[in-house]
Amino acid sequence: MSRSILITQLVKVRSKQQINNNNIEPTSPVCFSFRLRFLSHNIQVNKRVEILYTSRTASYRITSMAWIWASLAFVALIFLLQWLSTKNKRLPPGPRGFPIFGSLHLLGKFPHRALHQLAQKYGPIMHLRLGLVPTIVVSSPEAAELFLKTHDLVFAGRPPHEAARYISYGQKGMAFAQYGSYWRNMRKMCTVELLSSLKITSFKPMRMEELDLLIKYIQEAAQERVAVDMSAKVSSLSADMSCRMVFGKKYVDEDLDERGFKSVMQEVMHLTAAPHLGDYIPQIAALDLQGLTKRMNAISKVFDVFLDKIIDEHVQYQEKGKNKDFVDVMLSLMKSEENEYLVDQGCMKATMLVNEHFIF
Repeated sequence: MSRSILITQLVKVRSKQQINNNNIEPTSPVCFSFRLRFLSHNIQVNKRVEILYTSRTASYRITSMAWIWASLAFVALIFLLQWLSTKNKRLPPGPRGFPIFGSLHLLGKFPHRALHQLAQKYGPIMHLRLGLVPTIVVSSPEAAELFLKTHDLVFAGRPPHEAARYISYGQKGMAFAQYGSYWRNMRKMCTVELLSSLKITSFKPMRMEELDLLIKYIQEAAQERVAVDMSAKVSSLSADMSCRMVFGKKYVDEDLDERGFKSVMQEVMHLTAAPHLGDYIPQIAALDLQGLTKRMNAISKVFDVFLDKIIDEHVQYQEKGKNKDFVDVMLSLMKSEENEYLVDQGCMKATMLVNEHFIF
């Protein structure tokens, strides 16, 4: 029912009520004047409603047209900026691509096959845009040597990565950190303080203890004539040794999450490797069109709680004469006044998280 018809019916009801309340005869001249007055009032109300509806419809149309023109102007501006940025640059050959999306549509379901076909057409070094990100694709051993060996410092940087923002504490881990003084300090700290030959040798009794436990388990299984999955046991042995070296003790699946270490790590690997539109079109990263950012944020909170628990345990229970694990070393570096590595809590958690990925 339209708004004008509804108001007309309400006016009719109101006129009848006033006639009844004033005890006026329906056939009297006074009743006729009442009806004329309410009829003129009804016409005026209907005109006001129509004018209001027309003005609102016009404003909605103007707003929608403004959004359409603004979107077209934004696309044209992006296309112009891309054209100006590549106009005076000597870039390798490659497909032109579309505005904003670039050559993302060419990758298809199997990107490695698509890139191989494009390399056969454009050569071993080609340029293409993935979204708004200019990309150089190298497809021959000779070209790879130029990029990775001859000019390695020029191409040593790492691009911004949405997954690393959440899972690696703002790209503070060695795997995702930008090449520079921070990354060199991190590498030096891991090489000198955490992975030196002296440090590895100090954990030899622990490794022998874990190996004895595995041999004892196999002997008991042999006596009971029970089959043993040696691949799983060796993998578990390696994880237990690494866990004790990094965190100081072994942890069970429930300590991280109800899903367990392996399931959570598989989701981390999936989220890290999944193509994220925000990596190619940073302007729409906040929209989270794929829902990946929400999942990465949830995973980062799980890791954050677990790592805080480990750090608190090391702060509260520091034993004298104990062989320091990686967390103890990083805590001592963080508390030291001569902290040449500039270790903070975010850096510490990112390093622990990288080690945790290798463990599990």
